[in-house]
Amino acid sequence: MKTYSRRDFISTSAMSTLAAMYFKSDMLLPGATPFNWPMSFQSYGVKDMLGTDFDGTLKKLRAIGYKGIEMCSPKGYEKSGFGPLTVFSAEELRKKIEGAGMFCKSCHFQYPELKLDRIQETISFGKKFGLKDLVISGAWVKKDATIDDWKVVADEMNKSAEQVKKEGMQMVYHNHSIGPEYNGEKLYDILMRLFDPDLIKMQFQLAVVSEDVDVVGYISKYPGRYISLHIHDWDPSQKKVVPTGKGVIDWKKLLEAAKKSGIADYGLIVEMETKAPGDPLQDLVECYNYLQNLKM
Repeated sequence: MKTYSRRDFISTSAMSTLAAMYFKSDMLLPGATPFNWPMSFQSYGVKDMLGTDFDGTLKKLRAIGYKGIEMCSPKGYEKSGFGPLTVFSAEELRKKIEGAGMFCKSCHFQYPELKLDRIQETISFGKKFGLKDLVISGAWVKKDATIDDWKVVADEMNKSAEQVKKEGMQMVYHNHSIGPEYNGEKLYDILMRLFDPDLIKMQFQLAVVSEDVDVVGYISKYPGRYISLHIHDWDPSQKKVVPTGKGVIDWKKLLEAAKKSGIADYGLIVEMETKAPGDPLQDLVECYNYLQNLKM
């Protein structure tokens, strides 16, 4: 998925206005989200804010209604905005998140962090952090990768995932695309065969609707394989990711399909990189409010 540069952190006076908006007396009460699933947000979209003020940003997102955060490995994403968080241990980060009244069950890792020569280090981090899911954020393969190249990736990830499973956690694969075709078959469908269905679950990137992909159809096609979703919508006229309810996705059908597929109850993860002037959290607010008010 395409990434965007972020605006600088807004001024103290503007932050005071935001605080007045977000910090409500009922902030810790459960929201009427679909199926009463607690909603999370992906940390990458607010990485600059988290790097500047981790504790304060968590409180603002919690005040909106989000109960969970999906982290990116500070070490793996050190050069992608998470460098300031490398000063904290896994235990310290967990304490900060739980102190804000939130949970973190899922974390993205760079592919090398999940290879066999480093998997035990990553498992140790995950256990200290209290994770359930170790997410492969993408396979590091060349653009002209062959099926044999992908078989090597899948074989190593299956072996690493076996060790993850033994430690009580789950390996998860995040797709940025459905991928190219090989002999008339999409890469995503090929990976569904190459990945062991018990050892590697899937996190589905809904932005692939931009590739004319039937996202509801894909979730329905592979029941039991999905554990989480990256939530956002797509506006074909603007050709960009937009907040939920402002694009082409049929959310009732999609969420019903996700429930039938066996998605985890912590599996709704909003991924938005906001650029709204004066309010960097606007898109995250809109996503939460839309799903909270969606009548299933």
